Formats: sequence, structure tokens, C-alpha cells
Amino acid sequence: MTLETHPTNNSTGRRRNRKIVLGVAAAAALLLSGCNVGAPVDRDSVEEVDTEAKTLRLAHVYDAGHPVEECGVATLKEELQGSGLQIQSFPSAQLGNESELLEQVASGSLDMAVAGPSFLGVWEENAAVLDAAYLFDDVDHFVETANGEEMQTVFDDLYESSDIKVLSSWYYGTRHVTANKEISSAADFAGLKIRTPNAPLYLTNIGAMGGTATPMALDEVYLALQQGVIDAQENPIPTIATAKFNEVQDYINLTGHMVQGVEITTGRTVYEGLTDDESSALEGAMQTAADATRECVEEQEQSILEEWKAGSGIQVNEDVDRDSLAAAAGEAMRQQPWGDLYEQIQASR
Repeated sequence: MTLETHPTNNSTGRRRNRKIVLGVAAAAALLLSGCNVGAPVDRDSVEEVDTEAKTLRLAHVYDAGHPVEECGVATLKEELQGSGLQIQSFPSAQLGNESELLEQVASGSLDMAVAGPSFLGVWEENAAVLDAAYLFDDVDHFVETANGEEMQTVFDDLYESSDIKVLSSWYYGTRHVTANKEISSAADFAGLKIRTPNAPLYLTNIGAMGGTATPMALDEVYLALQQGVIDAQENPIPTIATAKFNEVQDYINLTGHMVQGVEITTGRTVYEGLTDDESSALEGAMQTAADATRECVEEQEQSILEEWKAGSGIQVNEDVDRDSLAAAAGEAMRQQPWGDLYEQIQASR
């Protein structure tokens, strides 16, 4: 069964019918470095194994050098020391793509996964609103919204309908478009095959801006760009750098079309199996990890962009008519099932 055709229903009986036995291949834990808020995490202390602790397996699609792993997951490991919980991480899509990881979390065969709002939106459509183009003015607005009452209601509905519990939202970065040409307006998108993640809202976002979206797994993008299978891609600066897309693209066009986060999820069996002390420890660790990830992403967004501007191989195009792109995107977003919520969030700026 694929996630795209996965039914949702609020009844407990239907929820039980969703349970699928999924095999998860064994994988060795990577030795990873990390950073806490403003300072590196001690690798040796993070990697100590507590044989008495409950191990939670966490998987995501991002490279081992990405801030989600280096800062967020590493901070989780550090903060949970002595709590009775410990994290075993599987980065780089070792256990599957975002859709597959959510299937595993929902079925109980994986403890935790990182996935974006568009993928959660296949299970609870209103969750996708956080990935709507030009929704947020800045990172503060994203954080306030993701942790606010409206989205908590959406996440509660997701939990009720799918057994997927959102534990935390981490700032992932502001998405920009790379290509072998300058893109400054909707007209410049014409004829370009632009890679996006394989979730419906990404296709809608790019289409509203004037481009043609081509869904593709993240780990396939470098070769596809290199061979000309696709013309462009869109991602935050840290992801572009860790995936080395700047090596195979001439321009980064600062469209800033998505101020984006990713959600750390777990399943009902895991979440309701925690003791009160474990739950409190995990909640506190998640908040600290969210802060660490945001600081690392924002620092990398600034430092990497400065490096590129200084002439490191990819040219930076700041001459982008964001207002016209935002106007076109907004019209398309308001036509979505969560259009009213989109307008409500925008009005809270």
C-alpha cells in the first residue's frame, strides 16, 4: 500500500485496519558529530550506549552532515542522557523515504521519523498548510504558528485519525530555487523541469510560481541535475550545500518561497508506552533540539550564502520579484481545502 492512497478515518476500528506489518532492515548506527545551541555537542558523550535505557529508533532522509542530524538529533541524544531513553539514528534514507517512514511509524515498526508537512498532509490534509508557498514572513512567524493553538488542533486530528503523533517542529530552512539560469519572475520558470519532493503540495507550489514540478527522491537529485534529467531543484541552503547541488548548478535564485519546518513524529504505541518521567524528558529534549536546529540552520544559511557570494562556484541571484510570485502562489493556496486556515495564518503576521 502506498501512502498516497492511504485512507483516513476517525474511528478506532478503521485505525486498527491500517496497521501494516512492515519489515525494517537492520542498519548500523552511524558515529555522528553534532552541535548544541551555540556550541558543539560532545561526540563521545552523545554516543555512549546505556544498556538499561529504552532505545528509540529515529529515521530521516537527510544527510548525516545536515543540521537535522548534526544539531537536532545530536542534541536529543545529549539531552536524554540519564532519562531512561536513548536515540538510535538512521539518516540518509537508510530505512526509506518520508512516505515510507511515516507508514512505518503509523504501523509501529519504527519508533520515530522526521517528515515534512506535505507528507503529513496525505494523512491529515490540514497539516499540509505549513508547506504552503509564501505563507510565512520569517522564521519567528513559522515557529509561533507551528507551536500555536490552530496547528495543535490539526496535529491532534492527525493523531486521532492515523496514530501519528507530532512531538516537535524543527526549522528546516527557507527554500530557494537553483538552476543553470537566473530566475527572477514567473516567466523565467517556463519550460524548466524542477525537482520537488514527491508530495502533492510541492507540485502545486511550483506550478503556481510558473514552473513544472518533477517529483524525485532527494538522493537521486545530484545525478539527475548532472545528467540534465531535470533542470532545477528547490531546497534550503544547508540542504543544497550538504547535497552538493551547488556543484552541478550555476545559480541559486533567492525565491524564499517556503519558510519550512519538519516534524518529529512517533506512533501511538510508542507515545502511550512512555512513563510520565520519560514523556517529560522527551518533551524537554525536543524543545532544546528544536532551538539547536534553528540556530544551526540560520547560521549555515548566512555563512554558506556569504561564501557563495564571495565566489565559490555558484552565483547568487538576489533580483527576484517575490511579490509577484507570492501573489500568484497565494491565489492557488486559497483554493486548497485548507485555504481558510492559510488566510488565518497569514493574517496573524
